[in-house]
Amino acid sequence: MNMQYQRIKGAEDFYPVELAVEKAIGDNLREQARKFGFQEVNMPAIETIKLLTAKSGEQVKEQIFVLEKKGAEELGLRFDLTVPITRMFVSKQKELQKPVKWFAVAPMWRYEAPQAGRLREFTQLSVECFGSDKPEADATCINIIIACMESFGLTSKDIKIKINNKKLLEGLLLELVSKDKLEDVVRIIDKSAKISEIEFMQELKKIGVSEQKIEVIKKIIKIQGPPSCLANIRELNPKELALQGLEELENTLKFVNKEYVVVDLSIARGLAYYTGNVYECFDREGKYRALAGGGRYDQLVELFGGEATPATGFAIGTATLTLLLKDKGLLPKTSISPDYYVAPVDEKVIPKAMEIASKLRQKFSVDIDLMRRKLAKQFEYANSVGAKKIVIVGEKDLAEGKVTVRELATGKEEKISVDKL
Repeated sequence: MNMQYQRIKGAEDFYPVELAVEKAIGDNLREQARKFGFQEVNMPAIETIKLLTAKSGEQVKEQIFVLEKKGAEELGLRFDLTVPITRMFVSKQKELQKPVKWFAVAPMWRYEAPQAGRLREFTQLSVECFGSDKPEADATCINIIIACMESFGLTSKDIKIKINNKKLLEGLLLELVSKDKLEDVVRIIDKSAKISEIEFMQELKKIGVSEQKIEVIKKIIKIQGPPSCLANIRELNPKELALQGLEELENTLKFVNKEYVVVDLSIARGLAYYTGNVYECFDREGKYRALAGGGRYDQLVELFGGEATPATGFAIGTATLTLLLKDKGLLPKTSISPDYYVAPVDEKVIPKAMEIASKLRQKFSVDIDLMRRKLAKQFEYANSVGAKKIVIVGEKDLAEGKVTVRELATGKEEKISVDKL
């Protein structure tokens, strides 16, 4: 078969069964966000390039799908939902009661090499909280991630949340590198799990970090373990900024289920707008990419022209989550089968069959033969679409004001008055 047109790499087609699962996953995520008092918003897929590049960091600039320029406007497709949701917040900031707790489940686009769980078009739940600088706000976001995972049947045996604090990491690094190198060092640390130790050292050397200091950086990012390992960081005698980050982290963890949490100083999150706690959720076996990630971004509102406002949030991607749920046998159970299939015995009864289908549709999902097939073929089709019951409409039955209803699973049949259907 010559397939002339194929879908682009890194985007997915959802046939009815897959779409039902995708929709069930999205609805489940929405429900969890609502349970924590967050309200749903939506916005255009297209934003100005000026907004999209305002604070995304170099790595994301290359990944933006830029639309062809027509006239003076420079537009692109959004690469996350935090940026447009923050833009929405800024435009109504003065009239909104704080904290503002919003979420969205929507697609976004990144131009990058596709791989398992990493797509060019993908859907995320994005949860954002504006107006609270308290650790409870950060903890709430982490608790929503846990609630989302648990709602699918995942537990702390299946997933973990690796958490760090940007101030803590940067405070410790500023003892070793100058401020102008900080962003580069953090970017290299952010990908340290994906590259070899030799590559990691080479990249740091390239930006002028001495071998001796690289060893110290390696020690810092190897600090990993349960929340109790924060005591080891205190032994490093952290200065002002690092100490502030350490306290933010400790205070947040007071309100979070510790079974899920792993402190990990190598978590840096690539997006340049994070300012405080940062975290990523992974499966325990380490088979997949991050299932979720987020953190505090206290400067973004001001950067977008609003009044300085603390903010925190996270996103869960449905692509990797679906892979994990499939792996664990935990995909949501869905059905796309009709309740009834109406089968006219011959052409003469089609008008009546249509009328019966229409009546049944007031309460049920109903399919009907559209091909004028023989009854046996209609039965085959009804079975293939998984119809629960078949309504056989024939002249003999109709003369008595009745139809025959058969349950497909059991074959049990009964004659029912048309009025009682």
